[in-house]
Amino acid sequence: MLSSTGVALALIVVYWGIVESLKSRGVLQRHNVSSAGPILMIRTQKGLGLLEKIAKSKNFWRLLANAGIPAVFTGMIFMFMLILAMDFVMFTTPPPPSPVTEPRNMLLIPYVNQLFPPEYLLIGLIVTLIVHEFGHAILCRVEGVKVKALGVIFAIVPIGGFAEPDEEELMKSTKRSQRIRIFSAGVISNFVVAVIAFACFVYLLGFLSPHVLVAGVEGNISLNTGDIVEEINGVSVRTSRDVTDALLSGHTIKIKTESGEVTLPRITGVKIVDLYPDYPAEKAGLKKGMIIFRINSVNTPTLYAFKNYLDSTKPGQTIRVFAYNNSSVEIYNVTLTHSPHGNSGFMGVVVNEYIAGVYLGYSENILSMLKDAPLELTTLHGWLSAVSMPLGFKGFVGDINRYFEPEILGNNLFYLLNVLYWVGWINFYVGLFNCLPAIPLDGGRVFHEAFTALLSRRFPQAEKISRKAVMYLAYVVFASILLSFIIPNISKYLKS
Repeated sequence: MLSSTGVALALIVVYWGIVESLKSRGVLQRHNVSSAGPILMIRTQKGLGLLEKIAKSKNFWRLLANAGIPAVFTGMIFMFMLILAMDFVMFTTPPPPSPVTEPRNMLLIPYVNQLFPPEYLLIGLIVTLIVHEFGHAILCRVEGVKVKALGVIFAIVPIGGFAEPDEEELMKSTKRSQRIRIFSAGVISNFVVAVIAFACFVYLLGFLSPHVLVAGVEGNISLNTGDIVEEINGVSVRTSRDVTDALLSGHTIKIKTESGEVTLPRITGVKIVDLYPDYPAEKAGLKKGMIIFRINSVNTPTLYAFKNYLDSTKPGQTIRVFAYNNSSVEIYNVTLTHSPHGNSGFMGVVVNEYIAGVYLGYSENILSMLKDAPLELTTLHGWLSAVSMPLGFKGFVGDINRYFEPEILGNNLFYLLNVLYWVGWINFYVGLFNCLPAIPLDGGRVFHEAFTALLSRRFPQAEKISRKAVMYLAYVVFASILLSFIIPNISKYLKS
C-alpha cells in the first residue's frame, strides 16, 4: 500500500499534469488564469465594486498606513538583525539536524510542514494572504491607482488571494510617500489582524478553567503521571493557590486523582536542585537536596507559597529558613541580596516543588504564559519568543485539552482559540518576514523608496545606488535563508 506521503506526491503529479495540459491547450488563458508550475492564479473583476466602497474612507486608511509605517521599519531592522545573528550561529555553532532544521518544516506550507497542525496552518495562511493583498489593494485605490483584478491563488486547494494593481500607473503616477504607504499596507494589515486575533485569543483564555495534574512521582507511589488531581485533603484543587491552601491543613496528605487516592506523609516544600555560587543560600550552608518547608513563621508547602513569601521580602533582610535534611530538620539564617527579577530579596537557589515524592503540574501556568506573551513584546527576548512561539505551544490540540475545562461553547472553544492563535501568529510572522529589505518582499520596496529619498539629497544617482543596495541586501537575505537549510543538514546529506 502507498504511504500518505506517496499518495500526496501522486496527487500533486496528477494535478500538475492537468494544469500543464490545460495551459498548453490555451484553456487557462481564455479564462484569465495564469500558472507558475502547479500554482494557479485565477483572476476576476468581481469584488472590485466592494473594494471601491471599502476604500472610500481615504483619510482613515492613510492615517492607519502612516501610523503603521514605523512598525514596518522596526520589523525591518529586527528581521535583518535576526538574519545576521542566524548567519553567525550557522558559521560558528551550527545546530545539529533535527525536525526544526528540516527544509520542509522551515516552510509554512500546510501538509508539508510536519511541526504545525496542517488544518490551522491552512486557515491561518489563507486569512493572512487575503488580508495582506487586500491591504495593498485598498491603499492603491486610496492613492488613485487602478486595481486591474482580484484573484485566488490555487494549488489543489485555495491557499490565498491577491490583488493586481496597474504597475505602470503605480510607479509613474504616484509620489514616493504614496508608494511607501501602498507597499507598507500589506504588512500593516497583517500586524493589525494579528493584534485583533491575539486580543480575542487572550480574552477567550479567561473562559478556560485550569486543572492540577500529576507531573511525576518518586518511588512506588500509586499515582499515574498525567492524571488530573481532583482533591487534596478533601479540598477541590485547580490552581497552585488551591493546592497551597489544601496542604496547610491535615497531618497527612490525601491526594485524590481520576484514577484513585493515596495517603502520604506530610513532607512538603521546595527541593533545592541547585545553588548560585557565593549567594546567600550557599553562604548560609544550605545544600542541594534539602527541602525548604518554612520561612520565619510562614509554611511554604508549595512553590507558589515559597515565591509569594520571597516576593514580600527586601534586600538585606535576614530570614530563618527551615529545611529537611534527610530525616532531620535544620534552621539557617539567610541574609537576602537583591533579586535579579525585581526589588525583592533573593536567596540564590533553584528549586522544584516537592510534595511527599509527588510532583504536580499546573495548567494555569500555560494560561499565564499565553496571556503574558503580548506584554513581552516590549523586550528583544519577547520578540524572539514570539517568532518561535509555536515551537513550544502548538495550540489546544491533543492531550493538552484534558487539562482545561471550557466554561463556554464546550469543545468548540478549543477550535475557536486555535483559529485565533494561528491566524494571529501567522499574520505576525508573515508580516515580519515581508519587512525584510529584499526585493520582491514589501520591505525591499519600502527600503528602496525610503533609501532613494534619503540619498537624493546628496547624490544625483540615488536611484541607481539604492537599487544596487537593495539587490545586495536581497542576496544576503536569501543566501542566509538557503544556508539555514543546508548547513544544519549537510552532514546528513553527505552520509546519505
